[in-house]
Amino acid sequence: MPSKSINKFFAPKSVAIIGASDNTKKFGHVILKNYMDMGFTGNIYPINPGHDSILGIKCYKSVLDVHDDIDSAVIVVPPKAANDALKDCVKKRIEAVVMITAGYRETGGAGICREQELKSIIKDTDTRVVGPNCIGIYDSFGKIDTLFLPDYKLKRPASGNIAFISQSGAFALSILDWAATEEIGISRFVSYGNRADVDEIELLNYLRDDKKTKAIAVYLEGVRNGRDFLACLKKVAAKKPVVILKAGKSKSGTKAVQSHTGSLAGSYEVFKGAIRQGGAIEAENTEQLFDFCRVLAYQPTAKGQRIAVITNGGGFGVMCADSIEKAGLSLSEFSKDTIENIKSVMPKEYSSVHNPLDLIGDADVRRFEVAINNVLKDRNVDAVIIVTLLQTASLGPEIVDVIASANERSKKPIIVSASGGEYTQLLLRSLEKDSIPAYPSPDRAVSAMKTLIEYSKC
Repeated sequence: MPSKSINKFFAPKSVAIIGASDNTKKFGHVILKNYMDMGFTGNIYPINPGHDSILGIKCYKSVLDVHDDIDSAVIVVPPKAANDALKDCVKKRIEAVVMITAGYRETGGAGICREQELKSIIKDTDTRVVGPNCIGIYDSFGKIDTLFLPDYKLKRPASGNIAFISQSGAFALSILDWAATEEIGISRFVSYGNRADVDEIELLNYLRDDKKTKAIAVYLEGVRNGRDFLACLKKVAAKKPVVILKAGKSKSGTKAVQSHTGSLAGSYEVFKGAIRQGGAIEAENTEQLFDFCRVLAYQPTAKGQRIAVITNGGGFGVMCADSIEKAGLSLSEFSKDTIENIKSVMPKEYSSVHNPLDLIGDADVRRFEVAINNVLKDRNVDAVIIVTLLQTASLGPEIVDVIASANERSKKPIIVSASGGEYTQLLLRSLEKDSIPAYPSPDRAVSAMKTLIEYSKC
């Protein structure tokens, strides 16, 4: 079970930045400024023996010089000084410490000894450590940001309901930047690096009961204890979806993992079996990691696998039908009432209404609205994929409001597929804000829908 100190990582009332700096190129400066810019409501204590103040905040030589209690600390000093800084944190009874500093097990030799010393420092104490060799934590709810890249280089995601934990910091940073650009909200993010102390098991247990998290994305290179991880996975996946992207599948990848975070990747086939047995979902690539999490976090479960496809581009409908059949799903057959109601808004010379439903190229918002509402009411339909060509002259941006309104009323899952440039992307980001996942191709949309349907059966 997660200890109180795990909670302190996400809900501290105060933080010490050990290695704070007035040099804008130093990580300690960026992290201190991050907390200030995020609007962290607790006390901030810069720690640097060479300064009296930094960014207008009083600076201390050590955490031991701070008279008030401190809940959390970020250590961003050179490796030779990091463990001494951690000793001070233990003396100060700081429960949550994020160690950004690298130069531990991942470097071999003296780094292995340094990490063993770290473990001995916190043994039998209340101090817990995320890291070392990590990016740390980003939490827009708690106003926590240990990402050491300035926000003009790395956009921060808005608040959302997808949690993301990652062994790799560099991979995670690129994903966060992408998520922010795509308007995908994040509830909690943790990069835990070498996991000398806090690992994926404790983080998953914490997120299992986190009310702000509806789905969990995980990037893993290896696990420390396979049996404990499997037991944890079963408990977490039984409550909310967990999507895992595993790195180190090949022989070369396994060797690279060892030099990256010092982890033992183990057999991929064994790991793959454990993921399946634990009830988690495996992502084959970066795209699937968040494609799957978005549909699982945003949309209700499906009662079956009968899919309705609505489009204003016949070719898109054909591609979607191919993907549905390939995925082992089925196209629903519309009821007579559905067909007649949709015919009422179609051009008189267009008498064929079937699935995939081609509203043809001159479809306007009204035609889409009638089609979407009637298809959703059809008892033969379990889920809907809307494949839109948003650039047509007859279709205005109000289509976003129509889809969002239908999504709000419906208990059936709705996802969207659309491709295009800046105008299309702007509308898709609006859908994302309304918890409607949008994908750039029918194939990815169908793959996401299949994942939701399979999860619904569990």
